[in-house]
Amino acid sequence: MSKILRVSDEAYSKLTQITKNTGLSNQDVIDKALENLERETFLKQANEAYAAMKKDPKQWQEHLEEIAVWEATLSDGLEDE
Repeated sequence: MSKILRVSDEAYSKLTQITKNTGLSNQDVIDKALENLERETFLKQANEAYAAMKKDPKQWQEHLEEIAVWEATLSDGLEDE
């Protein structure tokens, strides 16, 4: 479903330039930009949460212990090919 969206003149100019350079439609460029922003936001929040966990010695120790448990699953006895 299409919607009308108001953007600044500068944003429209950038969008037009990107569509000319890539051959993508306006909608595809906007979809890709939103997807990239969503990923960037997710990774930033994950990094912030990880940094906060690392500052708490108890949480950090629990995290390290959990990693050790999961790393044990890699010892499946199969040789590398």
